[in-house]
Amino acid sequence: MSIGDHIRKIRLKKGYSQQFIADSIGTSQSKFNRIENGKSDILLNDLLEICQILRINYIELLQSSHSDQSIEKDEIEIPELYKGMKSLKSELLEIKERLYSNRGG
Repeated sequence: MSIGDHIRKIRLKKGYSQQFIADSIGTSQSKFNRIENGKSDILLNDLLEICQILRINYIELLQSSHSDQSIEKDEIEIPELYKGMKSLKSELLEIKERLYSNRGG
């Protein structure tokens, strides 16, 4: 889950509109929407103000976003690694068979 996703989740839980947060940090609702959707970077000052408005700790927000992304990344990488290992195992077995067949012939 991205920082924007976490902000949206907390904002909705607290009952704030995008327009309210946008007005509070001095930006447009469309810009704030792009931040929540990960289509626009968030400035540090804006992040700190949003955290203040939502009454959340920005360090926890960043850590939770980072740990979630690591989990998502691992979920994607593990199947790919398994496929790669399976492919290597097949190649090694073929090489082993060729070596043994060459010894006898």
